[in-house]
Amino acid sequence: MIATDPQTLIPCPYEKTCSGCQLLDIPYGYQIKKKTSELSQLLKEHGIHTPSQIDFMSAGAAYLRDRLDFSLQEGRLGLYGKNSREIVDIEVCAQLSPELQKWYTEFRKIKWPFTKGSIRLRVGPDGKRGAWLDFANIDIKALLDEQLILKSLLEHAFVEIGQRRKVPVWTGNEFKLKDPELNTWFTTWIQEVPVPLYCHIASFTQPSLKANTLIADKISTWVGQFPDARIIEFGSGIGNLTIPALATAKTVLACEIDALSLEGLEKTVLMLPSNLKDHAAKLTIYRGDFQKKILQDFSQFDGVLANPPRSGLMGFLNPLESLQPQQRPPFFIYMSCFPESMAKDMQRLQSYGYELTEIAIVDQFPQTNHYEVLSLLQRK
Repeated sequence: MIATDPQTLIPCPYEKTCSGCQLLDIPYGYQIKKKTSELSQLLKEHGIHTPSQIDFMSAGAAYLRDRLDFSLQEGRLGLYGKNSREIVDIEVCAQLSPELQKWYTEFRKIKWPFTKGSIRLRVGPDGKRGAWLDFANIDIKALLDEQLILKSLLEHAFVEIGQRRKVPVWTGNEFKLKDPELNTWFTTWIQEVPVPLYCHIASFTQPSLKANTLIADKISTWVGQFPDARIIEFGSGIGNLTIPALATAKTVLACEIDALSLEGLEKTVLMLPSNLKDHAAKLTIYRGDFQKKILQDFSQFDGVLANPPRSGLMGFLNPLESLQPQQRPPFFIYMSCFPESMAKDMQRLQSYGYELTEIAIVDQFPQTNHYEVLSLLQRK
C-alpha cells in the first residue's frame, strides 16, 4: 500500500538530530513527486530518451526495514547526528519493521565493555534473529573472554563476529570461533513461490523483505517478456534477481566476485523445493571481477541482467562495443540504488543502440533521499 496522501507525515523524536532520514518534514506524497522528478531530470541531463512515465512502487511510507546497520559509541547505540561525528542514541526508529524494532529494543539492554564498534541486526523471513558484531580484534577477544554477554546474546539470536563472519560456539568452558555458517536470512520469489536465500547476516541483501517482493515481481515480469532467453547476469550476489529470472529464462550465467555470496547462491539452488528443482539445471555460476574484465561473448546471450555496485558497470560493457548491432543482446535489465552511475552507463548503452523502454522507482528507503531504480532497455 502506498501512502500518497500529501499530508502523510511519519513522526520521529530524532528528526532534528539524527542524519538517517532527510525527508521527514516532507509529506510522503510529495516525496514520491520529488524522487520521480529528480530521476527524470537526471536522465534528461545525460541525454537519455525516457518513456512517458516513471513508475513508482512502494510498500509503504515507513516501518519496512528488516536489516539495521548502526554504531556503538561510548555506550550510545544509533546513527550519526546531523553534521556531526557523534552517534545519536536511538531507542525507536520509524524505518524498522515491528519485528526488527522489538529485536533492537531487546538488544539495547546489553552493556558493552568497550566504546565503539559497528553492528548489524536482522530478522529473517521465518522470524529468526541475527546479530553481526564488527568490532576491533582486541574488543572481540575481550568479548570472548567476558563470556556472559555472548552467552546471553546466543539465547536470543544467531551471532556472527568480525569481517570473517566467524560464529561463536560455547565448548563448555570457553568460546571458540568456527567458520561462517549459511542461513536463510532473506527471501526472493519464483513467480508466486517464495524461495529462501542462504547467506550470512553480514551478506549484502536488500533492506526490506516486503519491498523486495516488488523487485522480484518486476524482474520476473520483464524477463518473462523474453521467454527462453539466455541471460548473463552481472553482480548476482546471493541470487536475489537470479532466482526470479530462472522462472522463464532458458539459461542464466551468474557472474559475481564475492565467493561467500556465491556459496549462498549455490546452497539456495541446491535446496530449491522439489517443484522448482528443474530450474537448477538452467544456472551456471562464474566468479571474477567483471568490472575490469569480462571473458564471455555477449553475442551468445539474449539478455543482460545487471545489479552493479555504486561505481556502475565500468569495464563490463566493453565487449558490447566491439559487436555489430545485431549481435548485441536484445534486452538489458539494469537495477541500481545509485542513479548517477546508472545514468552514465545508460549513455553508453544508448550509444550501442539500446533504448530505455520501461523504468521504475522502488522506494525501499522512504523518508530518505535514496531509492532503487529498475530499468528495461531494448535494442532498437
